[in-house]
Amino acid sequence: MAQIFVSHSQKDEEIVDFFLRAFAGTKVKPLFQELEKEPANGITEKEFTRNIEASNAVFVLLSEGVQSLAHTGYWIAWECGTAKNKEIWVFEPFESGFQIRVV
Repeated sequence: MAQIFVSHSQKDEEIVDFFLRAFAGTKVKPLFQELEKEPANGITEKEFTRNIEASNAVFVLLSEGVQSLAHTGYWIAWECGTAKNKEIWVFEPFESGFQIRVV
């Protein structure tokens, strides 16, 4: 079974729900971990690193929610850097007009 690490904002329930439905019934396991507040709720940097390394790819879900919290943007940048040579797929809602800016 393939695993996809999904980088996102916890504010984006609708977008996350869309991807959960898209993965349903497939042999792809999406991994959603959230780190919006400091400190993380029991999730360590080592766990994030391990989960990203165990994934086949990283999906980045850009949104206003990501952009509104600098901390979230920095974590997404860190997650992408941790992905090293893995494929990184970036998704942004069409309605945003491709105006989301993340570090």
